[in-house]
Amino acid sequence: MDNSLNKRLRFEKGLTLTELMIVVVIIGFLALLAFWASRTQVFKGYDARRKSDIRMIKIAIEEYEKDHDCYPMPQLVICNPGTGLRPYLDKIPCDPRTGASYYYEYEDSSCPKWYRLYADLENEKDKDYLGPVGPGGSFNYYSGSPNSPSGTTSPSVFYGCQSGTCVSIGWDDSRPGPVCDPNYGNSTCYGQCRDVNGNPINECLPWK
Repeated sequence: MDNSLNKRLRFEKGLTLTELMIVVVIIGFLALLAFWASRTQVFKGYDARRKSDIRMIKIAIEEYEKDHDCYPMPQLVICNPGTGLRPYLDKIPCDPRTGASYYYEYEDSSCPKWYRLYADLENEKDKDYLGPVGPGGSFNYYSGSPNSPSGTTSPSVFYGCQSGTCVSIGWDDSRPGPVCDPNYGNSTCYGQCRDVNGNPINECLPWK
């Protein structure tokens, strides 16, 4: 085989390899675009579910208030077991990604006159995205009662029932929210830790 043929073969091999690398780069770029597009769609789907969930919970809470002249206490607005708002709502939904209850903020009272429900939207371009709101600015979306005051200061310390005693509990950024449910924004837990016979109730259980 003469030298000119060898050179031509080496050139063709090198060109084929270069073309292959270009194809791989293009495919990788397209795959990355597809990944980001699908990721955005997943975020939008989760966020649509969150807003729909909060609308359903709100309807049930408002119906509860009509019958009781107070908005419900936190132990009735948790998604596990999620039966606290029956018959107004058969099952309280959880956040579709984390499986946690939506954070329920309410007037510091055993008979709340206003409330808010918070969620953490994943799509920052959502038209309802509010930026940092709620405890520690951990959320970016909320909806609440018509009389919910503006500029409400959320509690910075949370409490839960442990063996019939109201104790301070921590905050979980991965939720986001208090580490267990039900939780309260008052150091008395509004007397919700024991029943009329003195037995422990409303045990604050880890959300995950």
